[in-house]
Amino acid sequence: MRSTGGLQRKEWDELVALLEPLHAGGLEMVARDHIEPQSNQIRLEPAEMWSLLGGAEGLRRMQANADVMVALAGYASRWNLVEAAIVAERMRQDAILLRRALFRIRVDRALHRRPLRLPFYLQQAASSYYLMQRRLLCLYETTHAGLRPQLAAAL
Repeated sequence: MRSTGGLQRKEWDELVALLEPLHAGGLEMVARDHIEPQSNQIRLEPAEMWSLLGGAEGLRRMQANADVMVALAGYASRWNLVEAAIVAERMRQDAILLRRALFRIRVDRALHRRPLRLPFYLQQAASSYYLMQRRLLCLYETTHAGLRPQLAAAL
């Protein structure tokens, strides 16, 4: 986890450069499977979810990017203090859920537990991260639309 104090002192371009790429399509597929239930609610198997999210490296990148995304939301307060503060707090709450799910995945893997809950934790992590992305992009759409395309490309 990065120091949030250090991130707050960085310029926008520096923050965007810290974002690590993820398989966006895979992340969205796992997240939407969780937050938009359909009739076939066991469509994705745990191994498929793991692969779609990029495995252990993908989960590490999600955690690394979470603090950067919150800092980017805070940066938007330069243009719209109220909305940016509200969105940043929502994103902090999403980041807590993300970290909790990732912690549970790491513990279960370290203890070689049967992965009964793995799919739930993977979906929680993916949906929390996906919501953070969506919130951040929507915030930039309303506060500084000129930066949104570059941000979207980095995410």
